[in-house]
Parts: sequence; structure tokens; C-alpha cells
Amino acid sequence: MALVMAVPGWLSAASITSFTPTYGAAGDPGYISIYGTGFYPGTLDVRFNGVQDPTAAATLADGTLIQARVPAGAPLGPGRIRIRVGSSEWAESLQDFTVIGSGPYVHSFNPTGGSAGTLVTLTGAHFAGVTNVTFNGKPVTNPLPPPSDTQMQINAPAGVSTGPIVLRSAKGVFTTSNFYVPPVITGFTPTTGRAGTNVIVTGANLVGTTTVLFGGPSGSHSLPATSFTVLSNGALRVTVPIGAYTGALRVEAPAGAATTSSNFVIQPLIHGFSPSSGGVNTPVLITGANLNAGTPTIRFNGVSASVAGVSFGQLTAYVPAAATTGPITVQTTNGSYTTLEKFYLPPAITSFSPNNSAPGSRIGVTGLNLTDASSVSFNGQPAAAFFVTNNTTLGAVVPAGVTSGPLTVITPGGLATSAQLFYAAPTLGGFVPTHGLPGTVVTLTGQNFLGATQVQFNGLAAASFTVVNNTTLQATVPAGAQNGPITVIAPGGTAQSSTPFLLDYTSDLSVTITAAPEPVWLTSNLVFTIVAANTGPFAAANTRLTNLLPASVAFRSAASTQGTVAHQNGQVVANLGLLNLNSAATVTVTVAPQVVGSLQSQVSVASDYPDPQPANNWATVTSTASSLPLLSIRSLPPDRVRVAWPGDLTGYLLEYNTDVSTTNWLAATSPVVPVGNERVMIETNPGTIRFYRLKR
Repeated sequence: MALVMAVPGWLSAASITSFTPTYGAAGDPGYISIYGTGFYPGTLDVRFNGVQDPTAAATLADGTLIQARVPAGAPLGPGRIRIRVGSSEWAESLQDFTVIGSGPYVHSFNPTGGSAGTLVTLTGAHFAGVTNVTFNGKPVTNPLPPPSDTQMQINAPAGVSTGPIVLRSAKGVFTTSNFYVPPVITGFTPTTGRAGTNVIVTGANLVGTTTVLFGGPSGSHSLPATSFTVLSNGALRVTVPIGAYTGALRVEAPAGAATTSSNFVIQPLIHGFSPSSGGVNTPVLITGANLNAGTPTIRFNGVSASVAGVSFGQLTAYVPAAATTGPITVQTTNGSYTTLEKFYLPPAITSFSPNNSAPGSRIGVTGLNLTDASSVSFNGQPAAAFFVTNNTTLGAVVPAGVTSGPLTVITPGGLATSAQLFYAAPTLGGFVPTHGLPGTVVTLTGQNFLGATQVQFNGLAAASFTVVNNTTLQATVPAGAQNGPITVIAPGGTAQSSTPFLLDYTSDLSVTITAAPEPVWLTSNLVFTIVAANTGPFAAANTRLTNLLPASVAFRSAASTQGTVAHQNGQVVANLGLLNLNSAATVTVTVAPQVVGSLQSQVSVASDYPDPQPANNWATVTSTASSLPLLSIRSLPPDRVRVAWPGDLTGYLLEYNTDVSTTNWLAATSPVVPVGNERVMIETNPGTIRFYRLKR
């Protein structure tokens, strides 16, 4: 009991500090020495990959060393060694112990890389009995040197390439990690590119590549690839880094480095430019990469520009005179690059057609720099729709409510307004004054007067007119104008007022009427002669004469020295038209009285102008219709004669004669007696022949 108390380690919990060797197989003759503390006293349990070694024993009295062997059945592979003494907690190694098989095992080899003929020393176990060694499949052809069980030295074979070393024996096969051979580059594709381009590098011994450099092996222009992927021992996929310069490609691997004999050409790249729009001679700062290879050429949509301040990452270009909206292109000795973004020049409208059209119709616009137009307006009103065809052409749909004025196009490059006007259909809302004489200036209000070509007063062109603006127009009443609507004629159409403009003309009309013959025999023609005269001061427009016929006559005919005449329902109407100053027109109306007695005919005259003396615009004539002076003679036995004539013939004298060849007519002296509608005279029959007549 005193011996136990003399060794303090026996009282401590077991712990593992190290072990040697770090690998082994079941059946190996040598021990595995495990160093630590607390290995004694107590029942010792040592496990390799979970399997207990029943032979393990603490061999030092101070409890600091255990000698053990890999137990049969322990799973192959790395794992921690675990120890428990008695009922204490398990102690575990800090490092893995690798359980190996009975075949060859390489723990390490040196050097890890080299070329054909390089002497490689392998350290491990079970080398005795190795019959074949290959380097990445290439067998070692010279006789293998006699190995010890734990070490072997071999020269790398001719044609060696990067890959594992494989040892074969009757007891198994072991494959090492890669043996690295200096890399070789045979080619790359593409041979040109820019940042972000993926390049395939072909060659040999590329597995294990650690670095790929663009621009050569060293110096300020050498940049590592953004990323790379080893596709195989003979190929890499490499991404060109930002800022790379034209130069050789260099691949660095564990066994060495390889540099291409030709350059990878870095094409120019434009990252951006500012400003994004401008006119001729605007300085545009272009930023990018690889802009300074040779003398760069900058083109604005294909037109070369002058350049200044060239460096790797930027330059300044001045917008050339013939430039149009489009991309910017840089051309260097290493290639070219064209931006996806456009540089916008100020837009311009050169023409459009048609220049007038109804809402909903489409017009074509031509100009410059119309690409990416964001707005098309008709006199400030947005188009119903628009369609950009190309940089010089677009189509626009006329909006509802369009008014006359210029077209406007807005693009990222600015605003363009046409010198040409689009004309909408004019409308005429009103005018002041509403009446006047020739020479009066009339102000018209409405819409779309711009471009008006004519103003008419009842069809007669205005003496002059001025378009004040799109809604106001002033026109001078022409000489000879007559009452009627005002018409405005413009490129977009024609507008007419709903009310007439009244001329302040005055015309002193007069009318007279005479009738002949007087009296007139019943059913015979009676002619009314009507004279309409104008004493001014202006010609009378639309002179109208109306003759009201007596109800007791039958209409025969009517005629006029000017204009037209018509009869209807006992009324004769003569449209004389314009009755000039100090002139007259004559209308003749022929009728036939149908009833005996007095008859009256009335006539009136008027025009479109006020009459300062209306009293003489009326006239009346009275005529007398008499029965025909026919005698009725018959004998009254035994010795009398009855002579009768119409009763209305009161102013007539009955005369007789015995010889009609003479003029010796004598008045009958017998009394005249009215009988019914006749006048009757009874005379004594003298027994001789008598001829009778009525004389007025």
C-alpha cells in the first residue's frame, strides 16, 4: 500500500498525450506505444476504432506508457484511440490513429513533386512484397529497389504526369495523394476577351493548380484570375479578372509554373459614360478598362469622335458633328466594344405627313434621334398612341380634341418642336360685331384658325384678314358683301357660323302700279304694269315684289325685266335679286276679269336691307270691269222695237242710223228703263231700217 501512495500519477484520471507510430495493422509485430498518465492501476481497456485490444498493458510502474497492438477486426481508417482504467471516464487521443490493412501503406513521400527521374522516398508500412508501382498510371519500368518494410525509394518514370502513386502487392493496393509534375500549357481559347470572359487553358499536369495569372508572371500588370476550375489534368477554366492587361497567362502549381508563349489579348471594355446625352462637341467621360491599347478610336453610333485624356480606365470623347443617337464604340489594337446603352443626341423633327387629319388617324413623323421617344404631343396634347420605327421615323395617332399647332417629341436627348404645324379642323364659335358695313373689322373666335387661307362673308372673300392666334381671327367686311354666314377656310377644313353677319345697308325702294285698259271688258286682258325702283343709298339685295291679285280675275301671265316671277294662289311673287342703286325693274302681270265691277290690285316691295321711307313700298290700283257693249234688239208687235244692253253700262248713249255707210248717227230719244240687269229702250217702229249702236 505504501508503494501505491508513493506514485501520485496513479491517483490521476487517465489521459493520452501522444502515440507512435500513428498507423498500424492487425498482426503487425511491433507495438504501438501510447504515452500519457493515469494508465495504472486498474483494469485497462484500450480501443482502436471501437475495438478493444486485449493485449494492451501498462508497461511502466508510473502509469505513463501503454504498449498495444491493433486488434483483429478493427475497422480500417482513421479514428481516435480511447482508453479507460477501471471504471474511470474514457480518455481519448487528440489525434487520429489510422488502422491500415495488411497491404502496402504510404504515410508520406518526399519530394511531393518532380519530373521524370526524380528520386522519391516513400515512408509507410508493408512495403516488402510490393511488386508494382505506378505514377498516375505510368509504371516504373526499372527494377524496383529492394525495399524495407517501412521505406522505399523510386525514380519517377519517363512520361510521368501529375497524379497519385499506386503500390501493389499480393496483400493489397494503396493509392497516395497526388505526385505533382511541373505544369505545361499547350494552348488557350478564346485568345481574346475582357473581364468576366471564361478561358479554357489546355496542357498537362494542371491538377493542383494554385494560381492563374493574367499579364505575365510578375509586375504591376499581373493579376490573378477571378476564379478558376480544374476540369482535368489537361484543362482549366479560368475567368479573366477586372483590370487585367494584355499579356501572357501563367499557371502556378505545386511542382512549378508554366507561362504561355503568346499573349491573351484583353479587349477594351466600356463600363459607362457621362453624360448620357448631349449635343455636338459635348465632352463625354468614358470609363472602362483596356482603353489605352494603341490609339483608341471612339465612335458615336458609327461616327468617329476626337479623343483626349486616354488612360487604362478612362478617356474623354467629344460628340462629333454628324453623330446620331446610338451606342458608343471603342476600337483599340486589341479589339472593340460597343455599349448596350445609347448616347442620346437632341431630337429634331424635319417633317410629318399629313399635316391635317381627323382624331384617330395616324401620321408619319420624320426627323433625327427619335429613338426611345417617351412622348409625342400635338400642340401640347399627348398623342393617342405613338410608335417609334427607327431613329428617323415614328408614327403618331391624332388625339381626340386636337388643336392646331406644332408637334413635340421628347426623348432622353431632349425635346424637339416642329417648325411645321399640324392643322385641326376649325370651329367658329362667334363673332363681333354681328352687323356692319363693308370695311368693318369683325373679330371671330373659335378654334384652329392657324394657317387659315380664306375668310368669306356669305361666299365673298374678305377684303383682308389676320390670324391673331389659334382661337382669334380678324377679318374686314368686303365691298359688296351680303347678309349671310361667315366661313373660315383652313388647312384642317372649313367652319361656318351658325348665324349670319348682317350688313347695315339701307335701300329706299318704291313701287308703282298701273292698269290698262280702263275700263276693261269682262274676260278681256287687263295688264298691271308694276315698277320697283331703288334710290339708294345702297343696292337692294334680294329684292322681292309681291302682287296680290283681285279674287275676281283669272291669271294669264307674268314677266319681269330681271329675276324670276311665279304665281300661286292669287299672288304673283317676283324675286328681282340685286336691285342696283338708281335702277328699276318692271313686272307685267296679265289677268282677265271674270266679274263685272270694280277690282283692286295691291303690290309691295322689300329687300334684305332696311328702308328709310317704307311708306312708298306699297301701291294700289283700281280698275273697272265692264260687260261687253252688246245690244239685244227684237220687235214688239204691232209696231214697236225693244232695244236692250247690259245694265252696268251707265255711261253709254244709244244711237241709230239708217245707213251704216254714213256717219249720220242720231241719238235715240226714247226713255231708258232699267229692267233686271239690263237697260231697255222701247221705240216705235218707223217702218224703215234702222241700225243701232252704243257710244260712250
